[in-house]
Amino acid sequence: MIRLKCQYCGLNTDLPFRCPFCGGYFCAEHRLPEFHACQGIKRGVSHPDYLTRRFREEIKARHTERYFSRFLKYFSHLFRSTELIHISLGALMVILVGFSIAIETRALNLQAIPLFAFIFVLTFVLHELAHKFTAKYYGLWAEFRLSLIGIIVTLISILSPIKIISPGAVIISGEATRENIGKISLSGPLVNLSLATIFLALSSALPSSAKLFEVTLAYGAMINAIVALFNLIPFGALDGAKILWWNKYFWTVTFLVSLVLVAVNLSPYISSMLM
Repeated sequence: MIRLKCQYCGLNTDLPFRCPFCGGYFCAEHRLPEFHACQGIKRGVSHPDYLTRRFREEIKARHTERYFSRFLKYFSHLFRSTELIHISLGALMVILVGFSIAIETRALNLQAIPLFAFIFVLTFVLHELAHKFTAKYYGLWAEFRLSLIGIIVTLISILSPIKIISPGAVIISGEATRENIGKISLSGPLVNLSLATIFLALSSALPSSAKLFEVTLAYGAMINAIVALFNLIPFGALDGAKILWWNKYFWTVTFLVSLVLVAVNLSPYISSMLM
């Protein structure tokens, strides 16, 4: 059996690969031009006949694999498997509460189920992630965890006319100033206020023919406004108490904005009831 050496690393190989650009023979690891410092490409030698579709796809696949592995590595630093399980279970409970609201108000349409699910998950997940990433920005350890009391209250809300969506919270550890705690607490309601504004604007801009999307987005705007208002109540472990403890001005402004958004979202329903 004839064995050749890789012209880049010197490794003996039984099945060498010939580079179509420089004509050299290389092992499997260095068969691509980019991995053996190909001189043919550097000299500007062009061999379009050799650059087959399979070769281009192989280069693209190698780059995709490399970027995907980097993304997974970065993602694993952001979320641990335990936290992802807690977030997923919390999101599932939030979806069930959302469906119960739609059923009670007779607004549920089979075609709207994916939209309702997406909006309620977005409302819950982005609120908690805002707390998490703001805390990490200030150098604190932060992860979402379900709580027993929160799970019980949220599950009861599925059947109860009073809805309290709080299956868990972001747990923070580390030394933090009053300002840091206030800003971390403020980030969640700000996300909900932003979502409420975006959904309200989109529902108003949609044509009358897109009634399904219009109604779903209107509900999304109302839910986000209510979630923001509820979390801004300065009581107990709610975000509002920590924001007020940090800065009365910021709490007053955000609380008034949430009140206005709730009023704007509820005004069509109040008007229809009075007519």
